Amino acid sequence: MKILITGASGFIGTTLIHHLVTEKPDYNIFGAVRKTSYITKLEELGVKLENFDLNDYTTFKRAVQDKDVVVHLAANFNFLASEESLFKENVEATKKLAETCLSLNTNHFIYCSSTEALGVVIDGTEESEYHPDEVYGKSKMEAEKILLQMYHENNFPVTIVRPSGVFGPGENYVFKEIIDSIDRTILNKFIPTKAMNNVQFTYVDDVVRGLIRIIQNPKITKGQIYHLVSDNPQSYRQIFCTIADKIGRRRPIFIPYFPLIFIKPFWPLIVKFYRKKGFGYPYVPNGLYKLQTNRNYLNLKAKRDIGFHPKVTFEEGVERTINWMRSQNMIKTKRK
Repeated sequence: MKILITGASGFIGTTLIHHLVTEKPDYNIFGAVRKTSYITKLEELGVKLENFDLNDYTTFKRAVQDKDVVVHLAANFNFLASEESLFKENVEATKKLAETCLSLNTNHFIYCSSTEALGVVIDGTEESEYHPDEVYGKSKMEAEKILLQMYHENNFPVTIVRPSGVFGPGENYVFKEIIDSIDRTILNKFIPTKAMNNVQFTYVDDVVRGLIRIIQNPKITKGQIYHLVSDNPQSYRQIFCTIADKIGRRRPIFIPYFPLIFIKPFWPLIVKFYRKKGFGYPYVPNGLYKLQTNRNYLNLKAKRDIGFHPKVTFEEGVERTINWMRSQNMIKTKRK
């Protein structure tokens, strides 16, 4: 079986390819990457590489040609990017790639969406209504709608997967930014809410195992949406305290949100200050808002259909991630 993985040099892509190469040697794996991508790890794994760029549709046909399965991971994952760029790379490019796969009779197209397509929800299922509250989530929602329409109108062999908050060694965005904030900023002393609302992070190896199960079960999974998420959501309080414990920081003090309405007008300046120092979440324009929302999702359908069972607990995943970051000299706090 020939499998093409777009976004192969990214966090999930590299992890997926590593698992496929080491666990499924009978699969023929191709990595779709940009000319500027870091490919050393992929070369070490012996993966064949195809030129692929979300902004250059002329690269699509050659990359997809003769492939049995396409796992589309490539995306603009920057929550703060412009609406134009997010929709161009996450919606228009996905539509064009899917049309290319349809014309070339690709057997299975697996699209990596996000639970952000649903957005703010409690116990969200694959059938829950869309309520995205970020432009990124809206772009994923629109891509999903196009793919589902192609499935119903053209029998396009698509499966949509929605991971949630994927983290682990090598991740370089939201979760790393939270760790940085606990490790190196005022957030290691004070958290601007009671932090009891839930969010959901899932360890990368568990997401990858779910993707492999979907590759192995096309008859069951075509035309379906699956949540590849952890068994339990985490409160923001749990996240911040677990990270502080694993790093060796004192647990933060949680400040009631009400007094913070007085600093709300100054939040953009606070955000600007910390972002200049290289920090991200929760120092983003809507950071205070997001700490007040719930977004957790259920994985019962994936368990039922493909035997998806997350193995890595949140606490274990945090420890692995921080240990890796220490090995890369990315943690400022010294071990006690």
